[in-house]
Amino acid sequence: MEKTQARVREYLYVDVPRVRTLLAQLALGLPQERRSDRTRQWSASLTGIEGQHHEEGSSDQEVRSLADLHVAMLEDDAEFARMLADVTEVSKKPKNWNRGRIHKALNLGSLIRITGPTSFIYPASFAKSVTAFDVFSDDKTFSTEVTQIVKAMYGEHLTLRVFPCGEGEREYQFSGVISDAGGYLAGEKSVLFSRLGADLQNWTTLATVSRIPERDHMSPTVRLEQVMGELQQAFSRREEVNRQILEKMIQETSRAIEGMGFTEAPVWPAISIIPIAIYREVVPSIIGPELEAED
Repeated sequence: MEKTQARVREYLYVDVPRVRTLLAQLALGLPQERRSDRTRQWSASLTGIEGQHHEEGSSDQEVRSLADLHVAMLEDDAEFARMLADVTEVSKKPKNWNRGRIHKALNLGSLIRITGPTSFIYPASFAKSVTAFDVFSDDKTFSTEVTQIVKAMYGEHLTLRVFPCGEGEREYQFSGVISDAGGYLAGEKSVLFSRLGADLQNWTTLATVSRIPERDHMSPTVRLEQVMGELQQAFSRREEVNRQILEKMIQETSRAIEGMGFTEAPVWPAISIIPIAIYREVVPSIIGPELEAED
């Protein structure tokens, strides 16, 4: 009997609340008889974990295992319902980004899957590493200033970047922030760098499209100078600064700050996503005869 190769995934992150919400909605509209053998096996596993005889106080590992199974089921259901688009291949072409083809093809809120070189930045971990340099330096302000800049630009959350066109063309990217509302990464964020390092690694990201920025033909500095000039004119004429003027100032200033890179927001041609799950296929290592040969 021919053996089938098991499919094993290593999960880095799962947005548990979003996965369960999407899965519940999709499952309601799908016929039960179309379930694949793989999905039925997952369902059986879920019954074993959540069954009536399961003791209360499930361990964190059981909760994580359940979340991992939910992701696989979500992909299975979404593909059947044609609600999931794999953009791995089409996003590898820079011309699709430059000409806005990808931006036109994607809809806000839609579910996508992308596999490619991926980086993770956790500001708190980086700040801790920078602070360690204070031991070897007389200037204690360096780490403080760097930490303030990093936190201002990245916030407190884990940042995700997927570069489908490769490391050399980072402007073409899917970017997102991992808030980990479900606590999947609890206790593990601080060790991500030691586990993954600074080099890009191939990961698969399941996500929803959060924002598709428009191409901005005005430089951020010009935009900021323009809005501040209009605000100063309003004050100099002693006009009433009403809510409309203030809201326009906030909106235009926010766009200028985004363009300068001071906030965690995508700038054309990057696309903002909400990561739902991040994983990679586990490929077995092969010990070949050349390793066993006696030189």
